[in-house]
Amino acid sequence: MLRMGEEEQFIHETTPESSSLYYNIRNILIKDVSENILDENPTIQKIVTEVKEKIKILPIEKNLVYKKAAGVDAGSQILPLASRRYAIISALAYRIPEGKSYFLQPESFSQPYTTSKNRFRNIVDIRRETKLYETALMFIEKNKDTEILLIDGPLVLSNWWKTAGTERDKHKLLSTVKKLLHHCKENEVKIAGIVKRPSARYMVHHLGLQSQTDLPDSYLLLHALKTGERTETFSPRTALKNVKKPTAFMDSIGVPIYSFYSRLTRDWHIPPIRIDLPLFTLEYVEDVADYCYSTSIWNGLPLPIVKADEEARISKELVGEIYQEILGKIGKKTGKFTQLAPYWGEDKWMGA
Repeated sequence: MLRMGEEEQFIHETTPESSSLYYNIRNILIKDVSENILDENPTIQKIVTEVKEKIKILPIEKNLVYKKAAGVDAGSQILPLASRRYAIISALAYRIPEGKSYFLQPESFSQPYTTSKNRFRNIVDIRRETKLYETALMFIEKNKDTEILLIDGPLVLSNWWKTAGTERDKHKLLSTVKKLLHHCKENEVKIAGIVKRPSARYMVHHLGLQSQTDLPDSYLLLHALKTGERTETFSPRTALKNVKKPTAFMDSIGVPIYSFYSRLTRDWHIPPIRIDLPLFTLEYVEDVADYCYSTSIWNGLPLPIVKADEEARISKELVGEIYQEILGKIGKKTGKFTQLAPYWGEDKWMGA
């Protein structure tokens, strides 16, 4: 006999005739997602219509304006071993059409598990971004005939940077970005930050729609822009100030940054990218947009960014292969492997 309240434990008891858990999950998801989309669609379409009325949408041409263009990308991985967390960070610049690349010495560091996982991740993130801009600066100093430099990352940094890393990390990131922008301005190099998966709401704030939707710019503009279209430029800094949000990084770099969104692919699931331009590149906005569109042959990304990403990526597979080599080296010297045990739960990730 069941005691009071025990019957709930057996509500979904399976029998040979009952549906499987898989089909129960499938049916719930299909029902919930479909209902949500149908319910939200009128609201989204209303906001998209308002977006298109409030901001100018411009066509982009396929025009290879620049002959010598470079893309810069950075990558990182964390190796969680039994004693410490280890991080490896690298960045690479790749110039077309020569296929010329340049990279600084990769950086590695470790911290004990007393450092929280989120804090360690934040330190890795801010140092990776710094390595990105450092590499871009060193490349452009050595390759003065480069016409345009595309950074795989933003020139507009949100307030994330204030909570990431140490004070030294923050100062180094800010200083490096300022040096890069100053060098490009002095040497008349066009520079643009390419944000592949933008999650910001700068455009929403710019248009005063923040009270009507909590959706990001990219999702709304996926509905508002056709392939080969872009928005007019706007100031993210001004947009945030309009809603009384802090803009410490933008205030500190000394160069106004403007942005526009551009849809460069027909793939329905790839959102428009955001392109950040400093004031001294703003007069070339059409050329930059045309070049990005004419070379966006893979996932709606400009070719220099694609090539830099291919070269700079630190994949899990690569880290797994290196880990196996470390095992072999330590095994020969000590005959023991326990200090190289992946942190519990990470063994498959490390290929152990």
